[in-house]
Amino acid sequence: MVASLKRAAPSRTAYTEIRFSGLLDRPLILHGELEYLGPAELGKRVNTPYREQTTIANGEATVRRGERAPRTFSLSQAPELEGFLRGFAALLGGDAPALARDFELAVSGAAANWQLTLKPRDSRLARRISAIEVDGANRTPRCFRTRDVDGDVSILLVDTLAATQLPTRPSQPQIDALCRGIKTR
Repeated sequence: MVASLKRAAPSRTAYTEIRFSGLLDRPLILHGELEYLGPAELGKRVNTPYREQTTIANGEATVRRGERAPRTFSLSQAPELEGFLRGFAALLGGDAPALARDFELAVSGAAANWQLTLKPRDSRLARRISAIEVDGANRTPRCFRTRDVDGDVSILLVDTLAATQLPTRPSQPQIDALCRGIKTR
């Protein structure tokens, strides 16, 4: 199944990200564009509600927010980002063996509506992230859900779901249903 998710680099897709955090009284909703530039290169641009560009390449992440000077740091300082990069790159590269080296994999559903669950093998990453779940249909991922060990959840809606009109205060069950292709009222 992982091999069918392979994307040619470079590729871009719009996204909407919903962050559910115990520190916030309502979810934070971001809109922007993701870039897959190759096995170890990703980009993420936030257009709203603020402007930020993150580029990951050559073992480093560079973050530029607004007009501020960019900050660059080694991925070894951010194991959750490094692990997420490896997982995301292996997924988009269609590389199941690489994905299996870093994560325990579980697949459920059928081709028309599936879910892939990735549990980190690396203890540093597992201290921060309990699982990454990918929901999709056929050969197309629709949602990337990152579950932190503290209960916070970040959900990236991609492809056709990125343009979905969301309620002002979406709930996690509403977004989960959207990701799984379940119609709600």
